[in-house]
Amino acid sequence: MPSSLARLWRHAQSAITALCAQLFPLDTLLAGERRQLRGWLRALEAFCRRLALTEALALARETARAPTPIKLSTHTHALRPRPALRLWPRFKRTAPRMRLLGPATSVREIEAERRRSALAARLAAARRRPKPAHLRIADRIEALQRFLDAPFAAIRRFARKLRTTPGIAALIVAARAPLCPFLSPDCVNECEALSYAAALNSS
Repeated sequence: MPSSLARLWRHAQSAITALCAQLFPLDTLLAGERRQLRGWLRALEAFCRRLALTEALALARETARAPTPIKLSTHTHALRPRPALRLWPRFKRTAPRMRLLGPATSVREIEAERRRSALAARLAAARRRPKPAHLRIADRIEALQRFLDAPFAAIRRFARKLRTTPGIAALIVAARAPLCPFLSPDCVNECEALSYAAALNSS
């Protein structure tokens, strides 16, 4: 890893540590304070995303790779998935769906339609009951901390994604982020320049 990238990774780790050190309990924050904190988190996420992009583009350019052995998991996963930093935007899926062209005419079709309706109702109810704001903020902080503690597995996944969807790089480089008092403007500018150069070289 080049020394400039290593320094920027250390700066990101210091920034999230400094932010957490100054936080009051999240459930006591006022609406304006939560809004400001979300802006700082967006800046930290964008900084980490650009660092990951620079590293992932370098990996994606490597053509000869040794085969990765398959590892079987021996531990049970928690029921609730742990928060993870999203490195690339979520794209809307447009896969074709098979639906009946008319009203259900058999018991099997009627039961299937009822199950679909019940599932749609449960999903709609879940969307109407979002997680409280302070818990969503806590998830974002945890996701950043987990990513910075061990970024390279996520970077490898990112590199594989970039091989199939290279246009993601331009979206990340072009995205703007608010200022954050825990990030040095010089480091932010350097991070933006590195990610832009890496995206330009990969195009």
